[in-house]
Amino acid sequence: MNRFSRPLFLFIRFILPLVGMVQYALAQQPSDCNYVPGAGHFDLCVSIVPPNTSGARMVLDTTGFFKNEAGTGKVIVEAEFGDIGSSGGEFETDNPGWVVPAGDMEGGEFLWFRARGSLRFWDAAQQQWLDAPPNGERVRYIGSLRPDLAIVLIPTPEQAEAIAFYEAGTIWSADGLSGPLEAPIEPAASVAAVGANGDAIHAHLDFCVEDSDGDCSMNNYGNPATGVYLIEFQLFSTAVSGLQQKYFDSPPILVALNRGLDRDAYNLAIDALTVLDIAIDDSAPLPAAGILIMTGP
Repeated sequence: MNRFSRPLFLFIRFILPLVGMVQYALAQQPSDCNYVPGAGHFDLCVSIVPPNTSGARMVLDTTGFFKNEAGTGKVIVEAEFGDIGSSGGEFETDNPGWVVPAGDMEGGEFLWFRARGSLRFWDAAQQQWLDAPPNGERVRYIGSLRPDLAIVLIPTPEQAEAIAFYEAGTIWSADGLSGPLEAPIEPAASVAAVGANGDAIHAHLDFCVEDSDGDCSMNNYGNPATGVYLIEFQLFSTAVSGLQQKYFDSPPILVALNRGLDRDAYNLAIDALTVLDIAIDDSAPLPAAGILIMTGP
C-alpha cells in the first residue's frame, strides 16, 4: 500500500479535480504567489503568454521574486523540508505550489512536469556543491496518475503495475532519474463562472528526501544528510491545437530543498548558485536540454 489507499489516492489526486472543476474553481481564491519559504505555503506563478493561445509560452516568475542561477538564468525556487504544515515532518514538503492564473489555460488542460538532470548536494562543511550526496540520498516528487490510469477502478495487472510506478514517484539521485520522467500535476479548472477571481490551477504535490535504505513514498525516510538538495525540472502541457502542442514548455526550474541548515548556511548555498566563483562546484554539467520521454510502465 502506498501513501494513500488507492481509492482515496484517485479521489484526491485526480477524480475530484475532474468531476468538480467548476466547484473547485468557485472555492479557489486568487493566490498570492511567491511567499517566503518556511511560512507554510508559497507558490510559483506560471503565466501563459498570451493566455489560452496556440503557440503561447509558459513564463515563470513574472514578478522577478526568485533568484536565478549564474550563467544559465534558471529560476531557483527555495524550499524547506519540514516547513509548517508538512505531513512528513522534517523530511517532506508540499512547497512550492504551482499556480496558473484564471483564463491562462482552458478548463481540462493538464499541467505536467518533466524531470531533468540529476541530484546535486550542498555540503555545508565543505561549502561546496557536489554531484553526489554523502550516503546515496534521493529526492522524490509524487505526481498524479496519468489520466488514462486515474479513471481505472478495477485495474488489470498491467494497469496495476503502471499505477504503482506513478504512485512511487519520480526520483532524483546522483545516478540520474528513475520512475516516471513525466507526470501530471493537475488539470485546469474551468473558471468562466467566476471570471478572474479564481486560479485555473493551484496545486501542491509532495517532495520528500530519503537515505539509501529509505522509500519516502512509503513514509520511510531513514536519516538523510543535512544539506541542500538541488533538483531540476520543467513544466509543460499536453494540450494540443490542431496537430501541434498548444503551449511551449517552461524554461527549466531549479528547486533547492533545504534539509536542516539554518538560514545563513542555506543562503550561502543559494549564493553559490547565483554568484559566479563564490564557491567551488564540482558537480558535472547537466546534459543539453531536450525532451525526456517517460520510461517504465
